[in-house]
Amino acid sequence: MKFTVSGLTILIIFLSLKIYSQTSKEHTCSQSRIDFYSQFDKKPFELQSKEYNFAYDIVYHRFDLKLDPEVFFIEGEITTYFISETGDFNKISFELSSELEVDSIVHKGEKINYNHKDDIVSGNFDNILPKGKLDSVSVFYKGKPSSFGFGSFKKSKHSGSPIIWTLSEPYGAKDWWACKQSLNDKIDSIDIFVTHPKQYKVASNGLLQSEKKLTDSLTVTHWKHRHPIAAYLIAVAITNYSVYRDFVSVPQEDSIEVLNYVYPENLERSKKLTPQVIPIMQLYNKLFITYPFADEKYGHAEFGWGGGMEHQTMSFMGGFRHSLIAHELAHQWFGNYVTCGSWQDIWLNEGFATYLEGLTIEYGISPDSKDFSAWKYSKIRSATFSKHGSVFVEDTSSVYRVFNSSLSYAKASMVLHTIRKQIGDTLFLLQ
Repeated sequence: MKFTVSGLTILIIFLSLKIYSQTSKEHTCSQSRIDFYSQFDKKPFELQSKEYNFAYDIVYHRFDLKLDPEVFFIEGEITTYFISETGDFNKISFELSSELEVDSIVHKGEKINYNHKDDIVSGNFDNILPKGKLDSVSVFYKGKPSSFGFGSFKKSKHSGSPIIWTLSEPYGAKDWWACKQSLNDKIDSIDIFVTHPKQYKVASNGLLQSEKKLTDSLTVTHWKHRHPIAAYLIAVAITNYSVYRDFVSVPQEDSIEVLNYVYPENLERSKKLTPQVIPIMQLYNKLFITYPFADEKYGHAEFGWGGGMEHQTMSFMGGFRHSLIAHELAHQWFGNYVTCGSWQDIWLNEGFATYLEGLTIEYGISPDSKDFSAWKYSKIRSATFSKHGSVFVEDTSSVYRVFNSSLSYAKASMVLHTIRKQIGDTLFLLQ
């Protein structure tokens, strides 16, 4: 079931269910782009026009991508299974950067007419589709993706080896795939197939199903994820990864796999650092609920950015310091499992993830030299750096404001601490 909830309702859900991103971010984005998203975020995808139609519920996406980390280019086919929500459903719209070329949109084996402008592609059906009925379309596209914000779609190098990685939060998914970036319409499940040169490995969401030889030089990697997921949390990274596993023991349950995709030049160092996730996950399991994607995996994938990004079941990491591991893991509960209905409520995602960094200090599993009081003092100093500002984001067209480190991270974490002090640990942590 998919639903929209307010920030207060989410907070109540967090507390009552024992459910309680990434480090502070900087974002650059064109004014036209952020104006577009500001409209849809404040009234998520309810703004319909004769040109666009987002009045559908996404059930499933299948990604068929062709990637080579040596070449800044993507070729893709995105198949979307959807259920129409209106009785006059005669077109379907997706967000897709105008920098990418649409080859065709296919419905029931036939190409249909489409329009692609202003970063939206709309396919026009020959007939009106029945309301409430499952249907599907496939969008074929290719080109050099845009790369706004924290990455969207980036090509870089590590120790001379090429890498391509994605980071779509908050508005970047459309830069590399045909999507609907509504926080209120999670995709029920996805399959991701990537065709790539055989010497590389692909990290992504969910469970690795196969790495099959296609030709003497090409491999097809298949990842499968069977939990609801927001568009911005879908990601791929491809390079010459080394792969190893850590395991988190869970009382009276199967151990949880932590799958690590790391640069080979960092392999030995990473093997010493990633096990820090074990006591952190055990703490979160105890305080809240067991890791919500335990039937699949958790994972880390190194990528070419200084911070981290909590892609569902596999966080992309710019390093493996304790606080970053704790922060990105926390998002799997707060942001991923339960997702705010609007970027106006980003403080719930980032406030909880920041506060859980502090809890690892309070519970004695952090190597940080600060005690919990010192940690709180540092957040209070950050929160009061700006004399004005609410944790609630009035204007989501300002992405700098959405991810303001003082307000959405530090102040939000102290709001949660205040709530904890007011209601007590018995209710806050349900201990």
